[in-house]
Amino acid sequence: MFSYILTSTNHPATWRTQVSGVMGSTSLACWIVLLMPQLIEQWRLKSAEGIAIGFISIWFMGDLFNLAGAIWAGLLPEVVFLAVWFCIADFLMIFSYVYYTKIYPKKHHHKKKRHSSGHHHHHHHEEEGEERPLLHRRRSSTLTDIAMEPEYHSVFVKYVLPILFVVACGILGFFISGSAENDDRVDIPENGGDEKIKLGPQVMGYLSALLYLGARIPQIIQNHQRKSVHGLSLLFFLFSTLGNLTYAAQILFYRSDWKYVLLNMSWLLGSLGTIFEDSIIFLQFYIYRESNESSIEDDFP
Repeated sequence: MFSYILTSTNHPATWRTQVSGVMGSTSLACWIVLLMPQLIEQWRLKSAEGIAIGFISIWFMGDLFNLAGAIWAGLLPEVVFLAVWFCIADFLMIFSYVYYTKIYPKKHHHKKKRHSSGHHHHHHHEEEGEERPLLHRRRSSTLTDIAMEPEYHSVFVKYVLPILFVVACGILGFFISGSAENDDRVDIPENGGDEKIKLGPQVMGYLSALLYLGARIPQIIQNHQRKSVHGLSLLFFLFSTLGNLTYAAQILFYRSDWKYVLLNMSWLLGSLGTIFEDSIIFLQFYIYRESNESSIEDDFP
């Protein structure tokens, strides 16, 4: 996820480096919060059935190679720390998957058995029994209406507002950090710069890019097999797309000569290829939207 523009030394800022810096800071903000919507979605549903274990496992491997490449290339400490954060977030996602697929169902099943046995001792409360279905129907209807609210303000609150907030934080972070006055990133000489291209980090970068590209495939297949995207957070994929777009823009705005682009090709392929795969998942969100709505009704019986 990190290119060679994130190494050090000072150069006067130009409009291209300014735009590159804003894009990079926005991308960074997206990566920091990337997995939060999916973790919240799994907590809300008390289920991880929507996410493919192959997706998060391969992604985790990609982040490990990304971390190895960042350390090997001698990138800035904050870049390495962010790569570590990615690995921690991946671990939280894997833990959430294991918890909601293995541990939580057993605990929940045990509680349901106790509730079921206790229910037989209270069957004589007839009035309460008559009122409860009505209350239950009202509660179910209300929750379903909230979950399926089609109005524009609901879309704004769920998706547009969080994206605007993250973008604003990224831009604000760029100017607060003082990067607007000086460009902290390395300039690769036009001639005789071959020593800048280290084979090891490049190999790590390409392996990481391949894993990021491969990670979406199990998720796309699972969505197709289930004919549903229930349990997936749309905001998660929106953050991913925005993060990859601004990341690629960060690289290309900084410089566009062939040597520089070649040096960052692995990261560009990983980002732009992932955007293409995310577009397939967006299409699945559209195709399976009716199935998703019926699943929401099932969540609030």
